[in-house]
Amino acid sequence: MQLHGLMKVFYQAGVWVIRLVYLNLLWVGFTILGLVVFGFMPATVSLFAVLRQWIHGNEDMAIFPAFWRYFRQEFWKANLCGLIFLAIAYILRMDMILLKEFPQWTFQLLLGITFGLGALYAVMLLYFFPVYVHFDISLWQSFKYALLIGLSQLPITIMMIIGSIAVFSLYWFVSGLIPLLCVSLFCLNLMWFGYRSFKNIEYAQQKA
Repeated sequence: MQLHGLMKVFYQAGVWVIRLVYLNLLWVGFTILGLVVFGFMPATVSLFAVLRQWIHGNEDMAIFPAFWRYFRQEFWKANLCGLIFLAIAYILRMDMILLKEFPQWTFQLLLGITFGLGALYAVMLLYFFPVYVHFDISLWQSFKYALLIGLSQLPITIMMIIGSIAVFSLYWFVSGLIPLLCVSLFCLNLMWFGYRSFKNIEYAQQKA
């Protein structure tokens, strides 16, 4: 029996919710499998990789085998990425602490620079996972492309931030969703807008 109209919309929405809940459970399970510290990054990469497949149109893929394959393949590389992000965050944090020792005018100048670097770091972090799973490039290029795409696609980046705020607001008002969709729904927002940015760039390149 074929569904039409609102029934089709509700059915597809229900299917996506079930998939996202299952993907969220896999993320939790594999994060614990890696003792949390070593499981967080590869589980997150695996989640984004599956989301990319869905957005790309491959919605009938076997989820668990794909998640497990990505987890194994990207385990060490993903953890290295996590260490790099932690190191950058630590440096920015230490800069904020050390700035208090400078004179007032120097403090204000360096504080502005540090906030600017922090904003660039945030943009790079938003786009890193979509870039990582979408392009077959080196680790250094993943960081560079994440920043460049985030800055060159500012309207979509702003929409990505607004979408993230909307997701967190939904968690705030409907806290029962947190155990079921806390990570998968947030990452879907990032991957969907990230994918839109990639298609925009491809379209611009084809026109050129």
